[in-house]
Order: sequence, then C-alpha cells, then structure tokens
Amino acid sequence: MIEPIGKRTWAALRTIGRSARSQRSQALVEFAMVSPIFLLVLFTAIDISRLLYTYSAVSSAARDGARTASLSGSIYTDCQIIQEVELVGQGFPVKMDPNSIVGNSDPNNPTGALQPTTPPPNVAYGYIWPAVATADPPDSNCTSTTQRAISPSVKHVAVEIQYHFTPLLPLVSYFASNIIVKTISVVTTE
Repeated sequence: MIEPIGKRTWAALRTIGRSARSQRSQALVEFAMVSPIFLLVLFTAIDISRLLYTYSAVSSAARDGARTASLSGSIYTDCQIIQEVELVGQGFPVKMDPNSIVGNSDPNNPTGALQPTTPPPNVAYGYIWPAVATADPPDSNCTSTTQRAISPSVKHVAVEIQYHFTPLLPLVSYFASNIIVKTISVVTTE
C-alpha cells in the first residue's frame, strides 16, 4: 500500500529542487566568467600556431630559392628562382620585391637605394641578391644578358622572404599589428 506524501516530504522535495536550480545557476555564472578567458587562450594558441607555420613555410621557400639561385642554370635569370619561391610558398601570396633588380644590396647588410621593402599585410615579398632582373616588376623582367654579379670576396647568393603576418584575434592584432616574419637563406654558388 502506498502511503500519502506528508508535508515534511513536500518541503524536503522543494528544498532539493531549489538547491538543484541554484547549482545550475552557479554553473552558468561560472561558465560566463571563465569562457572569455578560455576562448582568448584558445585563439591565441591558434595564432601562435599560424605564426610558427608561417615561419616554417617562408623559411623553406627561401632555402629552396637560394639553392636554385646557386645553380649554374640561374646565372642569367631570376625566373627559375621566382618560380621555385612561388611554388614552395603556395600557401602564401609570394610576390617579388620591387627592389629585387640589378644593383640591389645584400639583405644581410642593406645599403643604397635598393633594399628589401616591407610587404603589405598578408603578403610575402621575395628578394634575390644579387638580382639579374632589369626592371620592376622583377617577374616580367627576370632575364638578362649580363651574368649575376656574385660577391667577389665570398661567392654566395641570398634569398630573403618577408611575410607581413596578421593575427586573427583582434585584441592581439591591436597590440601586435606589424609582425614581420623574415628569413634569409645564403648559399655558396657552384
């Protein structure tokens, strides 16, 4: 036989119901306080991962471009180097630096009028030293009848790639808007 529920039992059930609602409300408030911090940490980690990937890809493109520049087939042309840099840096819009033409300066020791320039946001600039491109844009004027003027003291060529990184998180972008990922690869000519 089922006994009827008394006043004390109903009071106990109401207290348990209030306690459960109170715990749900407390959890909701705690989540509202913690979630912005969690999301900030998450998106910052994503931006740092993107930055590391960018450095790896840009560095690989510079190495492959310098290796191509050191080969004897690239004595009179920058075309092969430009194609290699653009091929390896596929994930990034790699364009040639407007100053990557004949008479430019060594990116490790820039002097004179033709120095590497900073690219616009989310664009990479490739800079070949010594360049044989005769005019700007270097991709359209990348062949010459004059041989690449290799450094007389040390026979080397250099390829520099700069990428203007823009973080996804507006807060990070506000404080660090000009992040330039820059890598220079120097190779001895063969």
